[in-house]
Amino acid sequence: MNYSRVYALLLLFVFLTSCGQNQTDVANDAIKADSKDIGPNMMARSIKKGRNGTILMAGPNNASFGDVFRYDGKSFTNLTSKLGQHRFWDVLEDRRGNSWFTSTDAGVFYDNGKSVQQFTTTEGLASNRVMSVYEDKAGIIWFGTGRGISRYDGKSFRNFTSPNAPLFYKEAHLNNDINTIIDDRTGKLWVGTRGDAFVYDGKKFTTLIHNGEPFLHVSAILEDRKGNIWFSGNNGFKVGRTGGLWRYDGSSFTKVSERGAYAIIQDKKGNIWTTGPVNPANSTVQAVSRYDASSLASNKPTVTEIRSGKAFFGISEANDGSIWFGDATGVYRYDGKTITDFYNKNGQKKYSLDTKQSIIVWRGSMLLGGWDGSTFLGEGTRTGNVGLLKGELLVENRQLVGGAVDVDMNTIEQKLDDNERSYNKFPPFFDVKKFPVSTFTITKVDTGNAANTNVPPDGSIRVTTEGNIKVTGNLTMEGITKAVTFPAKMHFKDGMDGTLEMNGTLIIDRTDWGIDSGSEKLFFKSGDGTISDDIKLFIKIVAKK
Repeated sequence: MNYSRVYALLLLFVFLTSCGQNQTDVANDAIKADSKDIGPNMMARSIKKGRNGTILMAGPNNASFGDVFRYDGKSFTNLTSKLGQHRFWDVLEDRRGNSWFTSTDAGVFYDNGKSVQQFTTTEGLASNRVMSVYEDKAGIIWFGTGRGISRYDGKSFRNFTSPNAPLFYKEAHLNNDINTIIDDRTGKLWVGTRGDAFVYDGKKFTTLIHNGEPFLHVSAILEDRKGNIWFSGNNGFKVGRTGGLWRYDGSSFTKVSERGAYAIIQDKKGNIWTTGPVNPANSTVQAVSRYDASSLASNKPTVTEIRSGKAFFGISEANDGSIWFGDATGVYRYDGKTITDFYNKNGQKKYSLDTKQSIIVWRGSMLLGGWDGSTFLGEGTRTGNVGLLKGELLVENRQLVGGAVDVDMNTIEQKLDDNERSYNKFPPFFDVKKFPVSTFTITKVDTGNAANTNVPPDGSIRVTTEGNIKVTGNLTMEGITKAVTFPAKMHFKDGMDGTLEMNGTLIIDRTDWGIDSGSEKLFFKSGDGTISDDIKLFIKIVAKK
């Protein structure tokens, strides 16, 4: 059987693709679109101040991996793009200017500006799952891991595992799952875990208890300028009476608010800022909240809700006094009047197809396989390429909403064996003179997780369908237009706006467009030269803003 000749007709056309991103509800008022300083499209789990007025932010970019970014006042830079795909979770720039990137799958990365070193359990780290990093007043680096605390003095690690027996949960490992670490002005270490919160005085660990109950699942701890310790318990768990925002003055605990906190800071004016659940029993309603400095001594301080939504995480104050905070899909700056969305959510953005980097490969096969006695020779699969002339994607609120592409039918090519020539321009199957261009226009995009941010009580985001969508549109080929639907996925390269990479798979019945030579429907006439009607298109598209 001569598979080479019969595969001339397996040539067709193209598509379009994309991906839906998780998002939170966005209010239109007080949002300033910043079209020049485009920020990362990621969950800003941790936001910290770097040296020289920079802002650092870290967090998962999707369900599989994350990134760390730096903003220098003009532009964003991905600091971990060359370190591989990991779930980067926290970031620190120490007093010597070295950078620390923690991940929940590959330990810690240390960047001194000249080289990068990775620390894992092999080097002495307690666990490769590291959620937090902190530098104490002596310059010691502390890591909160999934199996206890790791202390690094610049030469070696010292680990503290199972520091305290749990008082509430039966699962002892929860006290080993560390959320946050700080040291106070006396040198004591305050530790928040998924179990009980505790204090380390250099000799022993003491569980924080109020009225007989421990403070559970503390995600954020702060020492204010007066030496008071602020922290938040429970954060979404419907257990105990120790949920909400608390203040400890060294002798007694005061419940400041029912609002929880994934992050706590104090600004230059003395105000306390938090991000997290408005009600500890319901993590789906969250806010960025400010507790006014003049009212902090009151049992009921004045609280201003700067922004509300479904998920807020990291928060930090910049040198200019502006407040930076992150949600599930990006980072924002609040200057006291206006909230700047650095991803520029409002309005549609156009992305032009990069025809040099975009690839479409078709694949087809014979209806019947080939045999040599009892040896199966294969189904006669053949592949080929087809080029794109131009195209445009429309993205709004981090989701594909439209677009169209033109396909150059003159470039259809069938790839044969290395010692055979390639075939293209098959007039018997495509009238390229009459129909030199095929088109695909998007009419609808369905997302499996649109506007649904899954926020478990621990403040993480777990999405199993992130980026997976179904694209519906009109495919015009040989003068015939038919509606098609196919699965696709899209992501922003390096977690930032500017370049989209997309891939999808489209399967069509070629006879719908009048291409029926050797068709299954004509099997009794075609004989063993029958070609399957279904043709599969594998697509990788690169588009730039």
